[in-house]
Amino acid sequence: MDVHEVLRWADSLVFTKTGKHLDHVQTAILEGTWQHQKYAEIAAKCSYSEAHIRSVAADLWKVLSDLLAEDLNKYNFRASLERWIASPISNYGNCVQIGHGNGNINLCGESLPSLEVSQKLAPTSSSTNQDNSEPKIHLDLSDAPETNLFYNRTSELSTLKHWILENRTRLITLLGLTGIGKTALTIQLIEQIQNEFDYII
Repeated sequence: MDVHEVLRWADSLVFTKTGKHLDHVQTAILEGTWQHQKYAEIAAKCSYSEAHIRSVAADLWKVLSDLLAEDLNKYNFRASLERWIASPISNYGNCVQIGHGNGNINLCGESLPSLEVSQKLAPTSSSTNQDNSEPKIHLDLSDAPETNLFYNRTSELSTLKHWILENRTRLITLLGLTGIGKTALTIQLIEQIQNEFDYII
């Protein structure tokens, strides 16, 4: 992971907490910290006092610490971030392995940054029906294969429905061996939650 990826990740994370993107001072602090610079060096680069850089950094570490549920500071930021991103379970990439032996399916999801962001992405009123009747569901599964068999994957279905409908997860990856039932699970899931969406493709 390079410093640009760290900055993009941190900006996204801070935006979820504060609704604001990193400013140039916060960016300089993270970049300098990643490159093992002292606050005095970061201050000189930004043309600010060292005291101001320390003050902004303290607030930034607090926000990141709250989001990652770990006490972050200038000295442990890089190691903590590398460990957190490498972890199979994190707030920004939940992965759960369900099943036994070769029958495992790995479910990986990434949650929406915030309710405000998703509301900005929601369709405008001009794209919804003009009357108050229920919207027509547009279901396009023309490329989906037909599945006749569905084995008891109730725990996986429950996890997926929880992530999609309650946690508002925007991206889920199903991983597993060929023939394990990933497609059948997906089709079964669509049948159970299709009324919650206007479009399913």
